Amino acid sequence: MTFLIDGYNLMHAVGLVSRATPSAHFERARTRFLDWLADGVKGRAATLRVVFDAQDAPAPSLEMTHRGVRVRFAYQRTADDVIEDLVAVEQKPHAVTVVSNDSRVREAARRADCGVASCQEFTDWLISDRAPGASASSAPEPDKPEPTADDLDELLQIFSKPKSKP
Repeated sequence: MTFLIDGYNLMHAVGLVSRATPSAHFERARTRFLDWLADGVKGRAATLRVVFDAQDAPAPSLEMTHRGVRVRFAYQRTADDVIEDLVAVEQKPHAVTVVSNDSRVREAARRADCGVASCQEFTDWLISDRAPGASASSAPEPDKPEPTADDLDELLQIFSKPKSKP
């Protein structure tokens, strides 16, 4: 599975930057963000591609790799524009999930038959074992039996009792 990530969109969603963040701090925040992604994807069968806006970049740059995370800057364009172009020419769209809260980016991914994950869904996946988009109320874990009515009554009895004063 490949995740195509709207970089600054996800950085804003997880709170690494805000509109008030001085531009001089963005490079350090980007590095921390890419390190977080690299650590989170370790041991998983996933490829991460992150696209950042770079409309004011002085020169184009090639796609680079940061600890296994592929990084691209959208020279004289927005990340949204580049992501739209990438999904439009994707050979295996069902193997790509676009990560963004931006409605334009999400719609482009849907039109291209790519998967779509919100920043929250992707973050939940990155810090847990669930796939993005999977419901938290999915089937119970196979090793844990469903609680019986007696189990629930016992728990209610235990947690309903007022604490005794010392």
